[in-house]
Amino acid sequence: MLKVKIAKNETEVKDPSAEFALSSFVELKLEIDLMTKRMNEHKAVLIEKARTILGDDEVSTITFRVDTEAVKVSFGWDVKVSDEGVLQELLGERFQDLVTTTVNFKPDEKLRKMALDDDGLKACLSIKEKAPAVTVVK
Repeated sequence: MLKVKIAKNETEVKDPSAEFALSSFVELKLEIDLMTKRMNEHKAVLIEKARTILGDDEVSTITFRVDTEAVKVSFGWDVKVSDEGVLQELLGERFQDLVTTTVNFKPDEKLRKMALDDDGLKACLSIKEKAPAVTVVK
């Protein structure tokens, strides 16, 4: 029997297809978690091997191949401006050419709720329904 809980209210529903989907989802999630753990262990070995082979080489990508199977290991850097003032001093006139300035407007929770009921606000915002999230409850 499928138990359905909405807020504090719980009821039972007979729905074999939903019961099967729930059981299959939980089973698959556990398998995926186990596979992800195993994959990450192998990934760590490959990353360490790539670091050892590349050493101080500035190349950021290496490919390993065994017969027809191959994996590529790519290294990269996430570079962000942490002190705009000092960077501006160091770069001088080149600052504008070497740094991209962006402005990001993000509505807070109150505005998001208001926008769902106000057509005037909806016209100023891009509103998309998020994909439903399904998670295993432990």
